[in-house]
Amino acid sequence: MASSRSSLRTRVGRLLQSLPPRLQCAVIGWRSRGRVERGEHSFIHRSVQVLGKSAVAVGRNSVLAQDCWLNVNHRDTDAKSIVIGDNCFIGRRNFFSSGRAIVLKDFVLTANDCHFLGSTHVTDDPMRPVITTGTTASDTIVVGVNTFIGAGARLVGDVTVGHGCIVAAGSTVTKSMPPFSQVVGHPATARKRYSVIRGAWVPLAEFSAEDERALPSESDYLEMLRRHPPIAMPYIAAGSDLGNC
Repeated sequence: MASSRSSLRTRVGRLLQSLPPRLQCAVIGWRSRGRVERGEHSFIHRSVQVLGKSAVAVGRNSVLAQDCWLNVNHRDTDAKSIVIGDNCFIGRRNFFSSGRAIVLKDFVLTANDCHFLGSTHVTDDPMRPVITTGTTASDTIVVGVNTFIGAGARLVGDVTVGHGCIVAAGSTVTKSMPPFSQVVGHPATARKRYSVIRGAWVPLAEFSAEDERALPSESDYLEMLRRHPPIAMPYIAAGSDLGNC
């Protein structure tokens, strides 16, 4: 029985490959028939491409801007692989490539051209065409509450960026960063931390154990942010077809 199913899949695959590219894509889209789970008042620009729609969730009052690409590499479970929280704005041309998962928590803001690279092609055997080798599935990217990712920044591999962070434009984050950090460079490092006691960003060398203890937990920080008046999302910034002002 298993061999007959495998043979049927092979024949269907060959038939699909014999079709013109646009028709192949139409058939694949029809077969998936999934939908992105999204909360009320969220907006996804019509140019956004999602591969693996049923494994993607977008929270309330969030925006995905023009020409973003969300690619769920592994679609064989019921788990959500790309999760974008409430009150997030995802800038134009952001790219998400999920391994185990990519999670952006509430109030995350990303500028244009940010990349979240949680999966890459398997390169164990250079004697095979790389496009046939499959992709990795072990890494998880987590971006904490109210973090700002600057234009062109990249998060690569198994990394967590803590809540309240700022990732500078063009930075490449390859290791986890503590909460309330200013993150800069290639590879990125934390250059400053926010001191609640002093009400200012201070160089890492001046950030004390007392400063660390004074930082709010992520849950307390989120509760504070939720007390902010309702946010009017700048929808007009989400696509060139939405007008000028």
